[in-house]
Amino acid sequence: MTQTEQTDTERLRWLTEQLLVRDVDVHATAIDALAEEGDERVVPHLVELLVIGSIANDWERFGFPAALRSHDPPRYLELPEVRWPGVRDALAALAEPDFDSDHAWVEWESWYSQQEIEPLDGFDEWKLRLFRSYLPPVGGLLDCEPREFDLQEIRWGNCDRSFLAALNGPRFVPGEAIDASAGSDQASDEAFDKNDETERSSDEGDAPERYLEDDHVVFGFEIEGTAYAVPRWVLFPHELLNAELQGVPVSLTYCTLCNAPILYDRRLPTVGDEDGDDANGSVGGVADGSADTVADVRTFGSTGMLASGNKVMYDEETETLWDQHSGTPIGGPELESDPDLFLDQFAVTQTEWGEWKAEYPDTLALNVDTGYGYDYSYYDGNVDFFEHYWNREEIVQPGVRRAEDGPLPEKASVYGVVDDDPAGVWVVSIDDLRERDVPLLEGVVAGRKVVVTLDATDDVAVYEAPSTTVERVDDEDGIALVDADGTRWTLTRNELRSDDGRIRTRIPGRHGLWFAFRTHYETAYVIE
Repeated sequence: MTQTEQTDTERLRWLTEQLLVRDVDVHATAIDALAEEGDERVVPHLVELLVIGSIANDWERFGFPAALRSHDPPRYLELPEVRWPGVRDALAALAEPDFDSDHAWVEWESWYSQQEIEPLDGFDEWKLRLFRSYLPPVGGLLDCEPREFDLQEIRWGNCDRSFLAALNGPRFVPGEAIDASAGSDQASDEAFDKNDETERSSDEGDAPERYLEDDHVVFGFEIEGTAYAVPRWVLFPHELLNAELQGVPVSLTYCTLCNAPILYDRRLPTVGDEDGDDANGSVGGVADGSADTVADVRTFGSTGMLASGNKVMYDEETETLWDQHSGTPIGGPELESDPDLFLDQFAVTQTEWGEWKAEYPDTLALNVDTGYGYDYSYYDGNVDFFEHYWNREEIVQPGVRRAEDGPLPEKASVYGVVDDDPAGVWVVSIDDLRERDVPLLEGVVAGRKVVVTLDATDDVAVYEAPSTTVERVDDEDGIALVDADGTRWTLTRNELRSDDGRIRTRIPGRHGLWFAFRTHYETAYVIE
């Protein structure tokens, strides 16, 4: 580096330092100077500022969750110095695009995610300082050691843990008590009364609101033989639910960008679980409370950050950062103490309420009176701009580098399973499976033969396969697989059971869009 180049670089660093000063006039002067310098190495700095400034100064349109846009933004976003005048013009002067739509900040983020711009040395520390100062709840979590993610690729998701609140301790009631197609208030009240696990609402004697329609998407699961249903549109503004159900602590996590509901066991695997078996039906090791194990329970929340388009979680006990999709620690104490740790999971069905209740008539369902004061009706039939992210192939999620080619479209809805090593994942395209003449696939997952089919709710289910090739039958006795020996294997939620009493267990899987699988696992295999 020549003396002139060194001087130029030092000036650029000084100017980027001015962007952190709490003075909007200083910001404006520095931005003008950076635009005149014409060095693209400051583009990463300016993109970060554009995102924060755009959201802070147009909260009513861009705040998240959308149900809180009518509320005041967090105080740290209301401060007068949270503005960087001219930043969008400066970006246009330094790079080829010139986005001028109302969502220019999203377009700049998406464009930047496809570039390979090397920032100035010291960018990581600069970004940490920016987040610690201007987004303190986010910066406090992001500033962790060790970490296995690239700070340049971490994006802010319009929110933080101070207002994207997990739904903690939710109440579940009999499904027929909240079914909007139920007969009378009396029938609803009787259904409410008959289950010991439910509680009455705040007004003693009132039955819960009947709000679930047959075509509402729900996340269904089963814990210790009890079925549960959580409507997607009620979970939407929380993105995460912590509960203890049938004595089992669980977190139903949901990434809105990936459309990925995953139900994790909140008990961390501990010493004594080397066999990897769990009486509750999850895979891998879990703390079961036996004499040689002590359940180490975590309470999860949303950080407000995104990594490759997927939400980053944290646990309140250690403030470790977790990858929502893979269930692995990516920064902080748990990564340092056990880098191979991963959360165990339960199977989640993504289906419609009408399908779920028909198959599980005794299901419990979420009481919409959560106590959080959200206007959940905002999301009833309206998931805001996320429909575009899920369904339009040309739109790139901020922070996701688009693959030039691949076995599946980026936005394909897939279902995947992992083995004892979460570095690898095996996925099936849900649409491809549904479009087959017979919705049945046989494949191999980590050396283990599996069979993939659609269950009675029209969602994907993966099981350990019988020893011979199978055919699917649908008759008056339900769905079954018949092997080459003529043995009938009846399909239930958690197992395949043969006429002679043999069992093949269900392998819990996870939903999401294809890009989340290819970016959050070392290797993603497609079962075809």
